[in-house]
Amino acid sequence: MGILFDPFTPIGFRDLFTLMWSGALIIVIGAVFVYTTAQRRYRRYPAILALHEWIFWAIVVTWGLVPLLVVIHVPLALLLLIVLPGMAIAAWAAFIKFPPVIGAMNDEIRRQRFVPPPRRTEVRRARPTPAGRRRRHR
Repeated sequence: MGILFDPFTPIGFRDLFTLMWSGALIIVIGAVFVYTTAQRRYRRYPAILALHEWIFWAIVVTWGLVPLLVVIHVPLALLLLIVLPGMAIAAWAAFIKFPPVIGAMNDEIRRQRFVPPPRRTEVRRARPTPAGRRRRHR
């Protein structure tokens, strides 16, 4: 239990120190890449963009603080106190909050995309021509 409150230094945590700050930088760079790609790809789907916003900010804030805290040698308990809630928020958004919203949005997209064609028994009105008069079919 005492190891949680020791300063997080390269001497005390030989393997974990470099892995923690370099892994945090890789995670932040990857999150920025995924977020910018998703912004272009899903610009017509606001529910998916909202999901990406939640996950992006939870990851960037959490893992963006880790290299700063590692450099100033804070205790491991403080690092865990920041990382675990941040990842819990990202997991909550991905698995609890947004799946019903995205499912409802998918149903709406399917409904709009697959509207049945009009029945053939319905008589369609003649559409006006560019000159403004009605065409008569022969």
